[in-house]
Amino acid sequence: MSAVYVRIGEYRSKYHSDVDCPSLNGKQHTYMGQESMAEDKAKEQCLAACQHCKR
Repeated sequence: MSAVYVRIGEYRSKYHSDVDCPSLNGKQHTYMGQESMAEDKAKEQCLAACQHCKR
């Protein structure tokens, strides 16, 4: 499986295939950074695929 990107912290519900996705980097008042992980691990954490990322 490929690597995906997720926000660090409690305000995350999606994983992102595009590191520059506005949904990943937006909301600066809650943004604590990002990390990469395997897509399978993101799904295990009940995160859904972002519909805004370029595929």
